[in-house]
Amino acid sequence: MRLLLDEQINPAVATELRHKGYDVITANEIGTRGATDPEQLAAAALSHRALVTHNVSDFQELLTEWAQKGVTHWGLIFVSEKTISQRSVGPLVLALQHLLDDFTAEDGLLNQAVYLARPPTA
Repeated sequence: MRLLLDEQINPAVATELRHKGYDVITANEIGTRGATDPEQLAAAALSHRALVTHNVSDFQELLTEWAQKGVTHWGLIFVSEKTISQRSVGPLVLALQHLLDDFTAEDGLLNQAVYLARPPTA
């Protein structure tokens, strides 16, 4: 599975995951910083990437709309501020790494959404 990080995700997360061998890009890197939520999800879908976002409420509504219209997306990964803070790069990297290791197929989250759990501490 490949990821697109929404603009509120710290770009250091992408850097760390790439160092670990994962295919991750950011909204800023592909020029969608400041784009609307539908544009962000469409950009992720066009590149066959799951979108990672802290913007849970807006994207939940968008997923409902897409499902009703039969529009395909490659997955949405919700990160709750209550679970992993936007400032917590390390825990987010670990949680995404666990998810990526569990869903290795490109279409592992096809038309699905998941809430990212905080990774267990060692």
